[in-house]
Amino acid sequence: MSNKQYIIYNIVMIEFKLDDLIWMHRTNAAEISKATGLGTTTLSKLRNSKSANVSINTIDKLCKYFDCKVSDLFEYVPDKK
Repeated sequence: MSNKQYIIYNIVMIEFKLDDLIWMHRTNAAEISKATGLGTTTLSKLRNSKSANVSINTIDKLCKYFDCKVSDLFEYVPDKK
């Protein structure tokens, strides 16, 4: 389906599952951008885990677009010690 990408920030690992939602909803970044007002660059950074700072506004727009919960966008992945 998609390569899992992780944001490593202060030893906390968060999986951002935007690629999974895009695949499940058969959509693309251009369609999401048009519907939400989020830039395609922003979406690309989130898909490639190049942005550790995600605003509440961005999360809200994505949840509304996909009609999903925040937990559908992110998943905590415990550090394997």
